[in-house]
Amino acid sequence: MTAANDPLVLLNAARPWGEAGPVEVARVASKAGLDGVGLADSPLLFADPLMSTDRVLAETDLSVAGPCVLSLGLREPRSVAGALRTLADRHAGRVVCFVGRGESSVRNAGLPVPSLRDHLASVQRLVELTTDVAVPVVGAASGPRTIARTSEALPAVMLDVGVDPRTVAHAAAIARQARPDVDIWLFVRAAITGDDAQAAAAAAPVLGSCAARLAAAPEFYGLSEEQHALAVRVAAAHDYRRHGTREASSVELSSAEEAEVRSRFLASGTANEVAAAFAALAPVGVAGVVLAGAVSGVMDGLPDLAGAVRAGLTAANRDRLASPVSDGVAPNSGGVV
Repeated sequence: MTAANDPLVLLNAARPWGEAGPVEVARVASKAGLDGVGLADSPLLFADPLMSTDRVLAETDLSVAGPCVLSLGLREPRSVAGALRTLADRHAGRVVCFVGRGESSVRNAGLPVPSLRDHLASVQRLVELTTDVAVPVVGAASGPRTIARTSEALPAVMLDVGVDPRTVAHAAAIARQARPDVDIWLFVRAAITGDDAQAAAAAAPVLGSCAARLAAAPEFYGLSEEQHALAVRVAAAHDYRRHGTREASSVELSSAEEAEVRSRFLASGTANEVAAAFAALAPVGVAGVVLAGAVSGVMDGLPDLAGAVRAGLTAANRDRLASPVSDGVAPNSGGVV
C-alpha cells in the first residue's frame, strides 16, 4: 500500500461479462499491493460500477474504489449523486468517483457522444448536488480544451494523454493554468513485456481508442500530416462494441505503424524500463495513477507491474518533494486548442 505523500495506484477493472468479476479483480489488485480499483462503466460490457463499488468495498480490504470512468453521457446527475451519497454512508473515506463524457460507453450503447458544453453542464450539476457528499470527484480528460474546462469545474483531473513525458507535462500545465491547485491523476496503459511482439499484443485491445485521442488533437500531440492520417485510420477501425478485446480493431497495420501509435500510449518493457517510464511522468506532481485494466495480460503480470509502477513513482515523487520542479508548459508545446 501507499506510504504518506506517495501517489495512490489503482487498477481499472475493465473485464467484460463472462470474465473475472469486480470482486475477483479487486482481490488480485489487493494481493498485488495496489491501493484500489476503478470500475468501468459500459452497461453492455461490464457489471454496474456503482453496485460493484459497494461489493468491492464490503468484500475486500482495498483502501479505495469507485466508478472509473462513470459516463455522464449515460447517467443523470441526480441519480449519480444519490448513489454516491449512499456509498459514502456505507464506506466512509473509501469511495472515489471518476467522471467523464464516456465516449466508448455511449458509442457502445449506440448513443451520440455529448458535446463538451453538455458534458460540463452535467459536471456542474453533479458538483452542486454533491457539495455535502464526502466523495472525491475526479474529471477524466484527454484533449486540451477538455482538460482546461474540466480543471476549472473540479478540484481533480485525470489526464488520459499517453506516456510521453513532454505531453503529460504540457497537459498538467494546461490543467494548472485553469486551476493552480488542481490534483493531477494519470490514466496509464502499461505492461511488463519481453519483446516488441508482446508489447504489440498487450496494446491490441486499446490501440483504436488511443488512436482516437491522437486523431482528435493532432496539434496537441505534435503529429505530422502522415501521423494524423494513420491515427484517423486506426481510430475509424475500432469497434466499440468489442472495446477492450483483441477483436475491437479490424485495421491491418505494419509493425512500424502499430508501434507509432503504441509507443505514445503504452509503457512497456522490463520492470526496470516500466519503472523508468513512470519516474519520467511523476515530476509533474501526481496524486494518483489508474492502470488500464483492458491492456492484454495485465492481470497475469499485475504483481510485477504494480511493483515497477510503485518503484518509479515513489523514487521520483520523493525527489520532487525534496526539489520541486516547474510545472510550466513544455518548450515546444502549443497552447490550448
